[in-house]
Amino acid sequence: MNKYTHWYNQIISNAQNRVAEGYVERHHIQPRSLGGADTADNLVELTAREHFVCHLLLTKMTQS
Repeated sequence: MNKYTHWYNQIISNAQNRVAEGYVERHHIQPRSLGGADTADNLVELTAREHFVCHLLLTKMTQS
């Protein structure tokens, strides 16, 4: 596991263990483009900033 994956998992874990308040965006934990399902257990509510950072981290995690 690289540092980007660790950071991504940490953001997702924190979001799953809280009640979101205010503006949130739904995020696929495992992206649909990488085989993720469109199911409740694969979705998490993130702040706009977290959502942006997660997509940035996903690009770094999946580049070879």
